[in-house]
Amino acid sequence: AGCAGLWPRRRSATGPGLARQRRGRSLAWTGPVVKDTALAVGSAVCAGGPATAPRDSMDREEARALVLRCLPRFPAAGLPQLEASAVREVRSRSVARLWGGMGNVFELNVTTTAGSTVTIMAKRIKLPQRCSSVGDQRKKDSYDVEAAFYLNGHAERLIREGCAVPFPLFVESTRGDGLTICMSKLDGNSGWMDEGQMKAVMTWLACLHATFWGPRADEAVAAGLQPQGCYWYLDTRAEEHSRMPSKGWEGRLRLAARAIDLRLKADPLQSVCHGDAKDANIVFSDGGDGSAALMYDFQYCGKAPPTKDLAYALTCASNVPTAEEALLQHYHSELSRRLEALGDKPPTMDALKTSLALSYCDLGRWMSGWGWWGNPINDKIIAVLDRLDEGKTLKSEEDYADAVRREFPV
Repeated sequence: AGCAGLWPRRRSATGPGLARQRRGRSLAWTGPVVKDTALAVGSAVCAGGPATAPRDSMDREEARALVLRCLPRFPAAGLPQLEASAVREVRSRSVARLWGGMGNVFELNVTTTAGSTVTIMAKRIKLPQRCSSVGDQRKKDSYDVEAAFYLNGHAERLIREGCAVPFPLFVESTRGDGLTICMSKLDGNSGWMDEGQMKAVMTWLACLHATFWGPRADEAVAAGLQPQGCYWYLDTRAEEHSRMPSKGWEGRLRLAARAIDLRLKADPLQSVCHGDAKDANIVFSDGGDGSAALMYDFQYCGKAPPTKDLAYALTCASNVPTAEEALLQHYHSELSRRLEALGDKPPTMDALKTSLALSYCDLGRWMSGWGWWGNPINDKIIAVLDRLDEGKTLKSEEDYADAVRREFPV
């Protein structure tokens, strides 16, 4: 979400694949925070004037003070234990600006009195003080969710289960002003998203989804995650829905969109989704050879069918669309293994594919009104629409609701 503005907007559903960025070079950031008495937490609210302009650097004393507040969590994060007196200097540099000018991600380089160096990351978020639009409110809420992801132990739980995410160090929220989220740095390389790397992504997603499967997703929502995961969910995307074409297959999708949204909310497959599983939010360990995927950016982490993550990753991250079947088989195998170990019954492959077909439609509904990119998914969407209306536009949304209930009963 923080990098969403980098992607091109396209109107062609059959155009070239997603523009690839930051390939083959080491990345330096991670994304979010901590559950501990080592943190102070308030409540961010929208009121007053415009957001403060983001900065490209942090004052050295300010950066030092922030590092000192992170020190108690260093050992738990696998970082060297340091006393405040051992911190000689802290330098900062901005490595990314957040969407909509809402802040920066800083790399903080700590030099000790012994001459060693330690690097951590800090996300400084300046919220719009007056949330005048649904979009601003959605972004504001997303940063609160990101803080909760780290404050309430979700990140550490995933780390224990084998999902590589940033380790939380410190979080501070000030009323009406913004958020500061400090975390360990994810060291890795971006990749070409070939089949091997996409299998690593599927393994990571299976770990996430199994960890929060079924009722565990509701528990996670009660502990601060999004009631609806993924940033394109229909309830906050009325503007994009209204911009969808009214003719052709996109017009048919426009009429079917609400019914598909309701069906996905009732889908038997429910978990916690990452919510923004594109390649800009993924790095790989061991030189990027696909041995392990590491994920960051948990703003839109929340309850949804896990197939929403799959549809998004296969569309907006994968460079091997012809490998989809093999990737789904790999995901299903990993998910089943983990669910069985937790005492849960895995979904069948047929159930997974049914849910995925609807999730492609849901993703396409948002792209149709916002802009198309990634691997083409129009054929997948049209196949579902043909099943609903036999290729001819039905008269109303209610007719599509009846068709969804008929063809995709819960």
